[in-house]
Amino acid sequence: MKYSLGVIGFGVMGQAIVTRALKQGILQPESVLVYDLDKEKIASCGFPVVAASSVDELLTKSDRVFFAVKPQQYVDIVSGKDFSSVKTILTIMAGVSIDTLRKNTGFSGGIVRVMPNTPCALGKGVCAYYCDQTEEKEKEFILHILSSCGDVVSIKENQFDAVTSVSGSGPAYVYTFAQGMIQGGMNGGLTYEQAKTLALNTLCGAAELAKYSQDDLDTLIDRVCSKGGTTIEAIKSYRADGLTDVIAKGVDACRKRSEELGKAK
Repeated sequence: MKYSLGVIGFGVMGQAIVTRALKQGILQPESVLVYDLDKEKIASCGFPVVAASSVDELLTKSDRVFFAVKPQQYVDIVSGKDFSSVKTILTIMAGVSIDTLRKNTGFSGGIVRVMPNTPCALGKGVCAYYCDQTEEKEKEFILHILSSCGDVVSIKENQFDAVTSVSGSGPAYVYTFAQGMIQGGMNGGLTYEQAKTLALNTLCGAAELAKYSQDDLDTLIDRVCSKGGTTIEAIKSYRADGLTDVIAKGVDACRKRSEELGKAK
């Protein structure tokens, strides 16, 4: 029997993507073969996926292989392995280029490289992808899986470091900004739970409005800021402190680290 998808590594992102596809009926539990040293991760996913006894078994029995391990782990995992039975590789390993993956696996078939983010677990994420030598039918199958996680964006491979710094790592930036909003609310007398509810719902609603609005961000900011009102005072403070530049500087630092990790592979 050939499994539709063989998953190597079942951590947060690997499990999130597979579970979304299972929930949407894109994958069936009996068609997914998973290998992870921690068997509890496989058992905890909520679907009766099949556990592989070894990487060799997974490679032999899977049409497609999904690399969802940490970048620093995969070389030891694939060393000396036979990929001749595999049609397509899907990888979410940050910093590992397709050329590097081919060099370490000897695989000459189609590869789809993806940068997802953690909101994929709720179907509210974004997956940036690049295909190399991938058959159209295989590409459609994998994009169907990724679309269950949220939006899907096609990029060039040399853009992955930038994508990592914006969307891959981006949720942490949002959480950090939320912490500041919550603290400010508490400074004004709100309880933590009150401030958290107000801040997170505001962030979600504002992001949704910006996503679908025909107006640019400057216009949306101006619409909330009445002359002589309250909002403008906060915006003045942020601009005086160079908040936009501070955020961009952090994104730049993240991108440079992603570039460094890629060169080390």
